[in-house]
Amino acid sequence: MNCAEDTPSKLIRGGYVRQAHSGFFHLLPLGLRVQEKLERLIDKHMSEFARKYRDEPRPRQGLLRTREFVMKDLYTFDANPDKAANTYQKVRQAYNSFFNELRIPFLVAKAHSGDMGGSRSHEYHLVTASGEDTVISCSSCSLTYNEEVVLIEHNSKMRKESAADLGPYQSWFGISRDRCHLVEVVVPQFLDYRGDHGLERKEVQVNTFLIRSQYPDLDLSIERPLHTFVEYWEKQQSPVSGRDWPAARSSPRLTLLHDYRVPQEYVRCRESNSPTTNLYNRLFAIIGTRLHQDSTSLDLARRQDGDECFRCKERSLKVQQAVELAHTFDLGQRYSKPLDAKFIIKPVEQGKGNALTQQDRCLTSPARQGYGHFYMGCHGIGISRIIAAVAESLADAQGLIWPRAMAPYEAVILATKAHEAVAKELWDLLTRQDPCSAPVDAVLDDRDKGFGWKLKDADLLGFPIVIILGGTFTNSELCEVSVRRLGTCKNVSVAHIRDYIARTLERI
Repeated sequence: MNCAEDTPSKLIRGGYVRQAHSGFFHLLPLGLRVQEKLERLIDKHMSEFARKYRDEPRPRQGLLRTREFVMKDLYTFDANPDKAANTYQKVRQAYNSFFNELRIPFLVAKAHSGDMGGSRSHEYHLVTASGEDTVISCSSCSLTYNEEVVLIEHNSKMRKESAADLGPYQSWFGISRDRCHLVEVVVPQFLDYRGDHGLERKEVQVNTFLIRSQYPDLDLSIERPLHTFVEYWEKQQSPVSGRDWPAARSSPRLTLLHDYRVPQEYVRCRESNSPTTNLYNRLFAIIGTRLHQDSTSLDLARRQDGDECFRCKERSLKVQQAVELAHTFDLGQRYSKPLDAKFIIKPVEQGKGNALTQQDRCLTSPARQGYGHFYMGCHGIGISRIIAAVAESLADAQGLIWPRAMAPYEAVILATKAHEAVAKELWDLLTRQDPCSAPVDAVLDDRDKGFGWKLKDADLLGFPIVIILGGTFTNSELCEVSVRRLGTCKNVSVAHIRDYIARTLERI
């Protein structure tokens, strides 16, 4: 098999899915078994599934970003903030239990609530190189957050170190969609990060998420913002006055942001310090006095491996690409007040063992007239995304590798022609009910194909355990039990194989 084969191709070649149209996939029998196992596991901890449709402009990466997908939905409604916070924690505990039972290396990250709004949210990520999210975690204090989070806490606690020895400096530019606003961000060109051989000097990347949060109208798709801004406004300049702009348009303006490690002296002398002097001269001829310098001192450098954690101050941050599998939102009254979604307040009798909280006393006061707005929560798990993300994260050059909880079958039995009868007896031994151990969800590959072909196909399909009855069984009546996720291959007798597989399944 080609080592460069992507995961969506493995799922298609393995018979898990079939693509119908761009962004639409049919789940075939093996794929349905994977999805059904996930749904049963979710039922164990919570409930409710729905098929969703999204007008995705650019479907990609197979099941990771599609126009049709399956999702677990949960909406919660509480009477006061304390009860809403308690419900939010219960949901998070259920999510943690679900992902722990999947036995995948997931991360729980503090997240930005985005358009959903609310006071807090958390994302559940699976680390994989093809992930579209960047998750930052600290190995010392376990701090984990999405890079999109605006680190107000970080910027309020950052150290006020001297920046005299951090030069040279560089500028990053962003331009608004209407081409009227140019933002210049000045940061150090290099910073020291902890590497395998001590401190290493690396080039600084600008934290565009933080800048975008301050100026949401920026168009980050423009490759040369400074040139675009200058050329656009030179064309717009009136030929009569040379300084007036068309009345129908806004005036051009420049905002200057600087990293807290950049000296004020350098910022104040931007025009003379510019490496592109001619372009800057044209810029300041356009801007004139319309320069706004943001005095807010921010950490504008994008985090890198070995950077300092703002909580514990250790240089132990790790930056990883990841796929978002689930999200929890504490919405508060973000939607209930605008929609006037209320509940009826029933007065609580006192003196009968009912201790009223401050919120309860407020809710039962006559001024509330017997109604209160809900405190809401919104929670979701992307079932289709889990299938794609786990397949991507655990796959190797040979094929897929499923964890036991969501594999289509826990084990597959492969046998040469000489041992087909024994293979059937072994399948019956593993799958029958037994008072001492649970039956193994095993499948016998009795297709009319060559033995070598079956071995390769078992690797492609990613069964957690592969049981082989071949040359070793002919010589010593021992089954080869291969577990690719653990990197093990043991010879086990038929008498002990059920116990061995049960113990192995507990590890995967």
